[in-house]
Amino acid sequence: MLSNTKSPVMHSIHRNNLIKKILISQKQVRENIETTNSKIINRTQAKNRKSSDATLAEEQFSRENIMSEQIKAWRSILPVLIKKFSRIPDPRRTKSVKHKMVVLMIFGLLAFVFRISSRREINRELTGTIINNNLQKIFPELDSIPHADTLARMLEKINSQGIESAHIALIKELVRKKKFKKLLINGCLPISVDGAQKLFRDGILHDSHWLQRTVGKDDTQVEQQYVYAIEANITLKNGLNIPLLTEYLYMENNQLSNPDGKQDCELKAFDRLSRKLKKYFPRLKIIMFMDALYATQSTMGDMYNFGWEYVINLPKNKLKDFAKLLNKKRKSKIMIPDQPYYRGRRQEFYWVNHIEYGYKWELDINLVSCLERREEINKLTGEIEKKYSEHSWISSIPLSIDNVHEICNLGARKKGFIEDNMNTEKNRGYQYKHSYSYNWNAMKCFHLLMRMGHAINALSEFTRTLKKYLKDKGCSAMLTYIKETLFNPWLSEKWYEAQWYVTPQLRFQLE
Repeated sequence: MLSNTKSPVMHSIHRNNLIKKILISQKQVRENIETTNSKIINRTQAKNRKSSDATLAEEQFSRENIMSEQIKAWRSILPVLIKKFSRIPDPRRTKSVKHKMVVLMIFGLLAFVFRISSRREINRELTGTIINNNLQKIFPELDSIPHADTLARMLEKINSQGIESAHIALIKELVRKKKFKKLLINGCLPISVDGAQKLFRDGILHDSHWLQRTVGKDDTQVEQQYVYAIEANITLKNGLNIPLLTEYLYMENNQLSNPDGKQDCELKAFDRLSRKLKKYFPRLKIIMFMDALYATQSTMGDMYNFGWEYVINLPKNKLKDFAKLLNKKRKSKIMIPDQPYYRGRRQEFYWVNHIEYGYKWELDINLVSCLERREEINKLTGEIEKKYSEHSWISSIPLSIDNVHEICNLGARKKGFIEDNMNTEKNRGYQYKHSYSYNWNAMKCFHLLMRMGHAINALSEFTRTLKKYLKDKGCSAMLTYIKETLFNPWLSEKWYEAQWYVTPQLRFQLE
């Protein structure tokens, strides 16, 4: 009997031929993209190669240049935070205080700037002689070395709003200095919102604020507690994604306000987050980018009352009348003049403006859809295949051929960066899924410090000079390089002293 199974030799030949075919197809796709003049600007261009520093002197010079730019960024960003940290009320007994409040807060913040994974590792990494000596040259406020458990105990008692206010103060300072002026959407600060599960644990053992659920079937059912949060990020058109606010979903245990014991939901949490955002930025022009979950009359009505613009994914199965209305315009789809392609995708847009909607027909909404065609490689055959997709949105801004690219491509499509941002926090060193403390208040405070540390790194990465180094090294490798330089005696005391005479200025790369 003949066997249909390929021999190892035949399998190897087939595999090699397939790889060659895929490489040829990839080259063809790249050439096709180049002919369309649609630039794809990669965030990094890191290559798998040996270090370019041939001698110790060259590496010393490279580390000095990178650290000089990083210190400039820190000196531009951190003074606002330090000032706010010093004003947080200290809940500890005055006579037993060994470390000042600002010391503890900077200590906690730097743990996340350097992406340290646990309290035990914080004690190992941040309490060494060399790192503290170097940090004190940059941050003179760090006049003592606390224990991570001391930080955790303090965070159990303080009001988490103090940390949140410090974060907002930093963003307000950047807005006041017009650092985002050239990166706005329709003259508004773009903010994206999305939800994410932080962590879960089997059993009902933790704080009563944790949400509860039952998973599994029949005999395998298990009760779980979990923590879920709504995250708001500033998502600028150049790809810079800055963590802004966090609103937790929680179990309300007050029998008077919640007699039925109902759990919190994303829409309720967004209502709290939006009111908080309006309180912090009462006069700022804002445009919100959100998932289809938020395509409700009440949500759009609230944003209308706040004076905000919004772009929301259109749920065609839920709002069928809108889908039908938009579909009638499909035949009139058009391409943007002189820009039929964007990031290698051929695009055609169609839209409907000025639809009355809402409880009292007070909302004037607009619908827009983008049809796309792109080339992808079939990994089983190596052939180039044409793929089609469609994206539809509800917009508070009337669409025209002049603004459809900015609103849809530079705004609504950039909203996807918030998912990548949260993936970075979960899987690239920021320990989003780690609680650092099972105390509800301390866990919230650690989370806010983590988001603030990520914001500082994101702002640093997009400064003009550091962006050049980051493109060459890669994001994670760049942060590791900076950490290694600070944690080891690479730079002299005279070099650190000289940095105080350099005027810090924050300038962002526009694309």
